[in-house]
Amino acid sequence: MKNRSSKRQPRTMRRELALYVSGLALMTALAFAFALELFFIKGLDEAVGGALLMEARSFEAKYRQNPETPLSNSSSIRSFLDNLDNAPEFYRQLIDPDTLQPEQFSEYHWEPYGEENWQDSRYLIVYLHLLPDQRRLFVISDYQSNLLTKEEQADLDQTWQLKFYLAGGYLLIMLLAIWLYNRRINHYTQKLADWAYSLSLENIQQSVPNFHFHELNSIAEQLRSAFDRIARLLDREHQFLRHASHELRTPIAIIRTNLELLQRVGIPTMFERPMERINRASQNMQQLTGTLLWLSRENDTPPSISSVDPVRLLDDISEELAYLLQGKEVQLQRDYPEARSVQTLPLVPLRIVLANLLRNAYQFTERGTITLTVTNQSIVIRNKSEYLAEDSDSSFGLGLMLVQKICDRLDWQLSLEWLNHGVKAELQFPEPPSAE
Repeated sequence: MKNRSSKRQPRTMRRELALYVSGLALMTALAFAFALELFFIKGLDEAVGGALLMEARSFEAKYRQNPETPLSNSSSIRSFLDNLDNAPEFYRQLIDPDTLQPEQFSEYHWEPYGEENWQDSRYLIVYLHLLPDQRRLFVISDYQSNLLTKEEQADLDQTWQLKFYLAGGYLLIMLLAIWLYNRRINHYTQKLADWAYSLSLENIQQSVPNFHFHELNSIAEQLRSAFDRIARLLDREHQFLRHASHELRTPIAIIRTNLELLQRVGIPTMFERPMERINRASQNMQQLTGTLLWLSRENDTPPSISSVDPVRLLDDISEELAYLLQGKEVQLQRDYPEARSVQTLPLVPLRIVLANLLRNAYQFTERGTITLTVTNQSIVIRNKSEYLAEDSDSSFGLGLMLVQKICDRLDWQLSLEWLNHGVKAELQFPEPPSAE
């Protein structure tokens, strides 16, 4: 079932319109052909019927004055009184007088070789008229195909087939109109799609192109308006980030100054380890504010590069976040390479990314295992828990948006994969430039 549904073409307004209009054009063409045939036959019948009616009324007018008025006959119209006993044998075999109704027309066709063959074909229209003394007058119109030339027969056939040509031509014109309309619509909708795809914060203030149709222009205006609102929200977030980072610099500097003062004065041995953690945390906060300012584009200076041991960095962060695993049945597994290597990477952004990924794994694993894997070009953090909370951006500390933004700025590849009762986060670093 999936394969069948995946092969279906997407439903589009252009295709829907084409189907509706094509169906309407086909029904109109069929109705048009039927109407042409109906009016063509009806026109012939009424022409012949009118001639028979005039012949009957003309005879009746003469018959009122003189009942001995002779019947008028020609090669195509013949008249008989009372019955058809004096009619040719062909008429008596083809016409049943008992089925005729007064003042009505009856049609009889004689086509011994089929409808397509005109040879020996006969077409009879019989009109039964009651005279004032109730005598019956039979007026018969007899059309014999053998009296027509080949050219006249061909002209009648062409006239008969004309309805098919007209209906087919109409249908072809409608299909061509649909194709031209769809092509025109597709041109401007594709133009709108390309413009929407190229829309960015850099060109949001540029004027919206003209997409010819009011509906498309309205959609374009709505897109630009929505994008403009998003741009203003992002700008406010950047301003808040810059202001917060600036405001944090002062208390962090105070903490750093007092820590240095305490170290000069001297502290008891029992407080050396806590003071070391405070010193490291304040240093990380100072570096974090610099990274946040860098991400907000106020400071274009790239973060400092240093020699980093990913294994040691992971262990340090893991030790700082160990409190999140207290009281939990969680096993921490390390898959480190035997030969530890030092890589040249921006330490502070890397610490921010790894701290958020580890915090997410520690915080949302109640019972299970957390595996830390380090290779030369990647770091993988995978947690598997029997009770795993829902994945959420808020579980990443500063947020997945900030982590992803750091990776984008540094050309790192971050992939998050929600597995069955677990999450796999993989951070890949770009290949170092080869020495020539």
